[in-house]
Amino acid sequence: MAKKGPRTEKETRERLMEHARRIGATEDLQELFNKWDRAIALAPPSEKDEMSKLAILEVQSLLDIHAEEGLTINDEVIIPIKGGK
Repeated sequence: MAKKGPRTEKETRERLMEHARRIGATEDLQELFNKWDRAIALAPPSEKDEMSKLAILEVQSLLDIHAEEGLTINDEVIIPIKGGK
């Protein structure tokens, strides 16, 4: 049976990395993860949410994907599953 509900950050990153492997962009994606993890960790709490959204856009642009399956960061659903509740 398929897992219901949003994926964890780890699961989401693994799926994104699988996609990056298929298109030869693993190094670029890892650089983005490192860049945004560092920036968000150092940001004031009031800016972290907006920075997370910018990071999502940059990852989507790199991988040329659309969030039909939703997107989770830090165990928080940022983009809900398309057609989900």
